[in-house]
Amino acid sequence: MLTHDEFKGFDHKFVYDQWEGLGRLVSSPEGPSVEPFQKRLGTSTAMGHRVAPGGVQLQSLRAALKEVDQYLKNARTVLLLQNISRMPEWDATLSSALRAWAIDPSVITKGSVVFLVTDDVTSVVDDFTRDFAVVISVDPSSAEERKALTTRIARELEIPVSPQRCADVVVATAGLNLHQVESVLLESYHRKREFDLDIIKELKSELVKRSGILEVREPQNSFADIGGYQAVKDFIRKFVINVLKDSERARRFALPLPKGILFFGPPGTGKSLFADALASEVQLPFINLVTENIYSKWLGESGQRMKSAIRLAEKMSPAIVFVDEIDRFGKRGEAAVGSAGEETKRVFSQFLEWLGKPDREAIIVGTTNVPEHLDEAFMRTGRFDYKIPFLYPGEEARLDILKVHLGLKPGTRKRRPPLAMEDEELEQFLREEVVPATKDFSGAELEELVTRAKRRAFDRGADALEEIDFLEAVRTFRVDHRRRAQVIEDTLEQARRFTDDQTFLDALQEEMGVKI
Repeated sequence: MLTHDEFKGFDHKFVYDQWEGLGRLVSSPEGPSVEPFQKRLGTSTAMGHRVAPGGVQLQSLRAALKEVDQYLKNARTVLLLQNISRMPEWDATLSSALRAWAIDPSVITKGSVVFLVTDDVTSVVDDFTRDFAVVISVDPSSAEERKALTTRIARELEIPVSPQRCADVVVATAGLNLHQVESVLLESYHRKREFDLDIIKELKSELVKRSGILEVREPQNSFADIGGYQAVKDFIRKFVINVLKDSERARRFALPLPKGILFFGPPGTGKSLFADALASEVQLPFINLVTENIYSKWLGESGQRMKSAIRLAEKMSPAIVFVDEIDRFGKRGEAAVGSAGEETKRVFSQFLEWLGKPDREAIIVGTTNVPEHLDEAFMRTGRFDYKIPFLYPGEEARLDILKVHLGLKPGTRKRRPPLAMEDEELEQFLREEVVPATKDFSGAELEELVTRAKRRAFDRGADALEEIDFLEAVRTFRVDHRRRAQVIEDTLEQARRFTDDQTFLDALQEEMGVKI
């Protein structure tokens, strides 16, 4: 990068912003500022010609690059391109200009320099053009930098900030660069005249989401919002949550903290819900890796996206990093050929290396409906601490799930609808009539069953849910039990194959009423 004195040595200093157009960077006693650049009417070239009075501002990127071209070639000039968003696939203007300037003798001998500032270089210039440039990745801020910035802004705005609130802000802004941290703090101040943690987390989530590959959100559920699955809850509490909550004691035992959990089983059995609840139970941020946005048709871009996602996730950790459909990364891509195959292998290797990294702070929670599609390297001991099967709920679990969605369970966030029966009477009815009729239903299907009962009560103009609403919902809810039987057998076989804790399997077998 250039020092202040080196920057002052340029004859011409241009700044282009997609929103503001082309401008000149000028110095003043108050500090540097940007003035709009006016192209004089009648000018045939950028330099050395008489011009007519008046001018126009250059707004488009194409016009700005063409205008600055002669300055770069004829005098020592610096061009700063900032706030450049994703370029259209058909528009190669920027890539062409950068390639031409990189090898132009006039630009080189004059000592002209072009800077491009962007959140995602792969979306602005192609892989070939990047070979002509020096790419500098700016790491997100450190905790010490965020603390110093928070203290300075609080002092300038005269906001009283306690040491604890300052520490909370430092944690809440992890993963952001200093410019983003400053923007978030100022926005929070303008909204509430304080550093409000909820606003800061909301703004951070919006900033991270712009990357297209990560999403940060507050966990919405706890274990109280999940009916049944007591064996899974007990196992996770014992070997994951308790270890994370008492990390100092774990260190004294030289016990490594959990680094990865794989949830596998049929759709609708609550795998994603458990990942969200786990983040809530351990009070960690919940980061969603948007797997469908990792792969790109452009050569080299998929690997760069994966690298960026890993780097940003680690900066925001400790956190739960949720990877839905982890089987997208679970194969080496032997079937793929050419550059597409190489790209798939590159992403696979990056993710596999991240999984096996001993100093990784991110706790990766992956889910899959097809664990048999995962590469053996993923399933090897040391990649995931625990591989937990999710089966269709047994009788007691189904009753518990129905009670959760009817708002009958203590601690749940589910709203309670108007009911025509007392709680004990309704529970007995559910146990005797609804639970037996919903054998092999998934948790998602039981939730839908409750919703359908509510719709029927609403449709017939009732004031409350009655037995007939549940019975009609059960009678008309179609499930392919023959197909479901095969899915259950396949899942049991996967549990026997992939889960290596026999005590847990015994508890699961007893709760679900199946033979594993």
